[in-house]
Amino acid sequence: MKTLQVLAVAIAIALGCAISTFAEDTPVNDPLYMHLTTIPQPGEAAILDGAGHKHSAYEIYVTNFGTTPIKIEQIDVTAKAGGKDVKLETDAGKKLASMYMPLGGAKAEAPEVSPGQTGVFFIFPDFVPDQGIPESFETAIKMESHGEHSGSGTIHAPSIKINPAAPIVIQSPLRGKNWSAVNGPSNNSVHRRAILPINGLPKIGQRYAIDWVQLGDDNNTFSGDKDKNSSYHAWDQEIHAVADGKIVEVKDGVPENVPNSGKIAVQITYDTLAGNHIIQDLGGGHFAAYAHLRPGTLKVKVGDTVHAGDVIARLGNTGNSSEPHLHFQVCDAPSFPSSEGLPFAIDQFTRQDFTVDKSADGKQTLVVKSTHPMTREEPMEDELDIF
Repeated sequence: MKTLQVLAVAIAIALGCAISTFAEDTPVNDPLYMHLTTIPQPGEAAILDGAGHKHSAYEIYVTNFGTTPIKIEQIDVTAKAGGKDVKLETDAGKKLASMYMPLGGAKAEAPEVSPGQTGVFFIFPDFVPDQGIPESFETAIKMESHGEHSGSGTIHAPSIKINPAAPIVIQSPLRGKNWSAVNGPSNNSVHRRAILPINGLPKIGQRYAIDWVQLGDDNNTFSGDKDKNSSYHAWDQEIHAVADGKIVEVKDGVPENVPNSGKIAVQITYDTLAGNHIIQDLGGGHFAAYAHLRPGTLKVKVGDTVHAGDVIARLGNTGNSSEPHLHFQVCDAPSFPSSEGLPFAIDQFTRQDFTVDKSADGKQTLVVKSTHPMTREEPMEDELDIF
């Protein structure tokens, strides 16, 4: 009974119960006083090839189990490669703050976790190709907390294994020039932060997704009446199958939205989020998902087998969409929300280096400075490309 009694006291102290008074000095690196839990997601990190570098993306969910706020001061990301530790990044200050999001919609100027609160750190490691593919990512979190029964120090989150497989290689779903990869891969993309709790689990099916819009010579996505879908350069463009594969989900009949009106034609639900859409099984646990398609233009049905390059629909503005664009993602399940996003690589395309010139009267001109042939990469956020 004596042993149990001592253990009970220790547990009470760890949970912040005022049982006895200790010295005012904050314990350092004492696990009993560091009330922060860390859970990495997804279960396995993937490799993304883009802009001449290799990247990856994972999240660390942190929860404060204590009774005093915990300030996160620094995060160190290290790769385990061939038995060696390779430092990839050290994040602090404004950069660290930009990587943090408290759950529940709150905004935070600094990464501080209140008692009982959960937040997420979005990690986007970047390493040069000649470093090779590491076996795992290690994340060290330096925390500080002051007050009764609280402590400071460094917590090492569980390792996250890395799948060394190269991204699946596909063709582009679009054709033509001046396609801008809005919300494409980066650590600050809207897609990167799109956590959806589905059936009790957090999912980011859009982790590596792209919203493609087409720009005109004036750097705008439309010409003429901006309230008409037909004014947008991307609208009604052909959507092509990115590879051979079987169609496993099709939805049609969702009406189009009025562009940039702030209004959606239908209530957004699990079923209507992607608007009219197609999901294609690419094999090997990879699914291509094409969203916001124009009603009445879908040319396939569930069970059809399509081939790379086949026209399967036309681009529209349906579902959770503000203007005509193609939302495209590759994911590990036949669902937009209930899946984890996977990187992909387009077999060949041309990247356009550009600037936007502004005249004295406020007019804009899109100026392409140079072009570069690309092979087996995924366009990164706001990249401009020809397919």
